[in-house]
Amino acid sequence: MNAVRSRRPPTGRIAPAPEQATPPTPGAGALSEREALVTAAEAALQQRERALEQRELAVQTREELANEQALRRIHTETQLREANEHLVLASLRAQTKTEAAETATAQMSFLAEHDFLTGLPNRSLLLDRLAQSITLARRHGTKIALMYLDLDHFKEINDSLGHPAGDQLLQSTAQRLQTCVRNSDTVSRLGGDEFVLLLSDIDTAQDTILTAEKLIASMAAPHAIAGHQLHVTLSIGISLFPDDGQDVDSMLKNADTAMYHAKRSGRNRYQLFAPTMNFRQAERRSGTPSEHAPPL
Repeated sequence: MNAVRSRRPPTGRIAPAPEQATPPTPGAGALSEREALVTAAEAALQQRERALEQRELAVQTREELANEQALRRIHTETQLREANEHLVLASLRAQTKTEAAETATAQMSFLAEHDFLTGLPNRSLLLDRLAQSITLARRHGTKIALMYLDLDHFKEINDSLGHPAGDQLLQSTAQRLQTCVRNSDTVSRLGGDEFVLLLSDIDTAQDTILTAEKLIASMAAPHAIAGHQLHVTLSIGISLFPDDGQDVDSMLKNADTAMYHAKRSGRNRYQLFAPTMNFRQAERRSGTPSEHAPPL
């Protein structure tokens, strides 16, 4: 038998069998495209989300900035309002203090020139007005009159009824005197029961006499004081410028002298000054009146 020879491959490298290409899986390309689209869509979505987050952040930042500005504005307005309120209050307090100071000054000025009991001008204000009236009368060639008034028997009333009743009588007298003169005239109280009237710009002595008669008539009605009906009269002395005096002192002195003579003549009357009265004034000052002179 023929020996069966095993077939051996020839020596040397055996050539590999040729590779066969794997056929593409059906639909793989479409799947890749879909995945790419999904990836792109996801990327676009993420981009939109980031853009939205940025817009929301921007809106939030603007709102926070707006709120902060609003708070600052409110705070500023509050500060301005409070500052204005403080300024207004400070101004009101300053104005109140100023008005109080002005009122106090006016009151002090008034008290310095007016009688505390009757509110009439006092001696200081009277002398000032008399000096001004003399200057004007001299400039314009006019006359003025000074009337010195004294209440008759006032001391007896004061002593019997007391000083409060006497003060009320003086106040009542002041009110009546003011009703008898013009607004341009001055009614003043020198002290005690002595009053002085300054009549500016008169034509003749007769004008003064008419005023004196009016003053005496005004005192005829009784004064209701402390439950009493008090009858009080006036003694009036009158001096004229330029006839009886050229300055304040002579006018006042001569009116006082004439008043003294009105008392010596029986009271409840007026008396015009005459030069012959001066020696009587000297007698009064010396303290040695005539033994027939009635008490004042």
